Amino acid sequence: MSGDKEVTEKRVAKDKRDRKATEASIVNAFERVLVRDGIQGLGVNAVAQEAGVNKVLIYRYFGDFQGLARHWATKSSFWPTELELIGNDPEAFAKLDVQERVVDVIGHYMKAIRSRPRTVEVFAGELINSNPTTQALSDAMARPGKGVEDHIKLDSADKDMATRVWNIVFLVSALTGFFTIRERNNPTFLGFDLTEDESWEFIEKTIQQVASAYLKDR
Repeated sequence: MSGDKEVTEKRVAKDKRDRKATEASIVNAFERVLVRDGIQGLGVNAVAQEAGVNKVLIYRYFGDFQGLARHWATKSSFWPTELELIGNDPEAFAKLDVQERVVDVIGHYMKAIRSRPRTVEVFAGELINSNPTTQALSDAMARPGKGVEDHIKLDSADKDMATRVWNIVFLVSALTGFFTIRERNNPTFLGFDLTEDESWEFIEKTIQQVASAYLKDR
């Protein structure tokens, strides 16, 4: 009996290793298809073919294709981490007041998104043809966003300040999406070349100044 138990345990362990390897293969295939074919090229059949697996495994391991998209987004560098958004220095960040923290995050967020062409690809794809996959990828931002909110400590700010912070978050998210897509597709804007770092430094500084003025105690 002990021998049968040992055989069973080995089989279970092998099955777990095989599943883990297959999951990794599927996730890597998802990224390759996205990089090669863009958001519009993503689909369960394309990813299954790229991974060399039956698409049934995608549903079995991830629930559905959107589950795969969310898994990839949370396990990859698709979205910036909360530490990246606060400058990778929690102690220094904690010494800032709420207004300074928000302004600091704005700069890190804009730089982080611009440095992620795959993320910008999804932004552009959402404008052309929003679908459950693009929504799943966007939803994956909730985790680092909640983490940054905890670091900013909005719960300790008054209600008016918290409202103004979310107003700024909305504005910055929209502007960052617009300018990164513009850089990708049509980089000239009001005489600025959006492929140049100097243009982005001007945009970042301008938005931070506006945010700082808006968030000042009234």
